[in-house]
Amino acid sequence: MKLLNPNKPLWLYKLSEYLLLFDGKSEEVRIMAYRYGWHIFSENKHHFEDFSKLVVRRKWFIYLCLIYPIVFTALSLLLALSILTIELWMKLPMAIAFSGITAVIIYSLIGHTIKNIRETKIFLNYVDPSSKAANLREFENLDFNELQSAEAFYENMRAKIDYRSIEVDDSKLNKTEKLLAIDFLLGEPGELNDKINKICQDCNNGLTKEGIYRVMGEILMASPDNIKKDISKGIQEIRIGNKLSPRRIEQLKNVKDVFLKAKLLQKAGEVNNVIEKN
Repeated sequence: MKLLNPNKPLWLYKLSEYLLLFDGKSEEVRIMAYRYGWHIFSENKHHFEDFSKLVVRRKWFIYLCLIYPIVFTALSLLLALSILTIELWMKLPMAIAFSGITAVIIYSLIGHTIKNIRETKIFLNYVDPSSKAANLREFENLDFNELQSAEAFYENMRAKIDYRSIEVDDSKLNKTEKLLAIDFLLGEPGELNDKINKICQDCNNGLTKEGIYRVMGEILMASPDNIKKDISKGIQEIRIGNKLSPRRIEQLKNVKDVFLKAKLLQKAGEVNNVIEKN
């Protein structure tokens, strides 16, 4: 659909929602519209709460669609009947009857829209980040052009079937292994040390190695001295050495396992190459 354009500006998406351009569509397209909307909100540095407020606020436009035509019909009919020479007690029931007919016509025209509005609350509760993080993650993983996955998501939502949270592996990398993993993400063992040296040489950054080690120590829960020792000596040993100790090999294997679990096969292969060299 041309309406579902993830590159459209935020204000244009809001306008599309306020004009109810998505609400005459199927449930799957409605889910896709929500997905596009949340993507656009996220790209514009908005929180999920902001997106939720917009989605909920649309329902007032539905009420206006119902109320205004009915009131207009009633007043117009009363004005027309005022010209006729019939009793007042006959004019009022006729105005009410015609207003009721107008309401039925309007409801039949936007009935699917009203159904989608009712399901908005179900949707927002289903992907609430505070209590349904796994559902929100699955929602964010929906492909922009795959209605089949949106249909499966909608069916799970209506059946109140929650997605499972990602199981956290009990095994954790130690400090050196974390630094190794960062190094391989950047390029190769020793890459982090090279980049630290480079940015510290630029006086415009106002950074010092001691300050960087101190911050990394806070993040990795280690002393700055140990961070410095690993970056400048321990990992350099892996970078240039051909006869690593069994302890270093074990660290490399743990890092490789992390990359395999993350499906970063190329990086896992790079780590394995270093292991095989030794």
